[in-house]
Amino acid sequence: KRIIRPQKPADLDRYPPFSFKWGKFGPIEITRGCPFGCSYCQTSYLFGCKPRHRSVGNILSLVELMKSEELCDIRVVTPDAFAYGSLDGRKINPAGLEELLKGVRKILKKEGRIFFGSFPSEVRPDHVTEETLELTRRYADNKRLVIGAQSGSPRILSAIRRQHTVDDIHRAVRLALRFGFSADVDFILGLPGEGEADAGMTLKAMEELVRLGARIHAHTFMPLPGTPFADRAPAALSEKTLRRLRNLVAQGHAFGQWEKQLRLGKTP
Repeated sequence: KRIIRPQKPADLDRYPPFSFKWGKFGPIEITRGCPFGCSYCQTSYLFGCKPRHRSVGNILSLVELMKSEELCDIRVVTPDAFAYGSLDGRKINPAGLEELLKGVRKILKKEGRIFFGSFPSEVRPDHVTEETLELTRRYADNKRLVIGAQSGSPRILSAIRRQHTVDDIHRAVRLALRFGFSADVDFILGLPGEGEADAGMTLKAMEELVRLGARIHAHTFMPLPGTPFADRAPAALSEKTLRRLRNLVAQGHAFGQWEKQLRLGKTP
């Protein structure tokens, strides 16, 4: 009988996010793992459902090193920036979040910039609160947030295990705009099981958010290895759906590599 024991999850503090030897620096990975297990996403299946955070002390030492190299724009890699310091990834930890951001700002002072909750990371809509936005506005420099919505259909949100609502998406965008941020909102069309009515709800949500002042980052579904949807084909998109999406792009309200993803998703 063959017994396979999974490797113990890595302690991020023991693994630098970039190469000191070769002087190759980039965003700092601050968290691995995600409790939500969305059906299309690899994060929970590669790194587990329990979040593991790089310690504040370790992150600050990396920021110090980057500053010594005159690299003073600090970006992070994380499944959800606002979940930093959370024990379970679901309940936010404002004190832990402030400890991190305040510490980085203390090192950089006015000589550098902090980008938090923007590319190459994002935030969940249900973690966009007055508290998280106030901390970001106080310590960070980005004026744009990337909010992961993924669908405007309640049925599809449930099917892909997002564990937030369409109302959460609208509330997050309104709140972000009220705090002076612009919002890029991620949506995925063509998710497995998506019907014409579901796609219509997603386009309607996109159009409503655009009227509020958001910009849409459009994607089309591509199956990823190791996920519950790894062997699922993309749902077909009707000409009506494509026409509405192209109209948003033409007006400057949507962007993304969705057409390329559409081709890749159909590749056997």
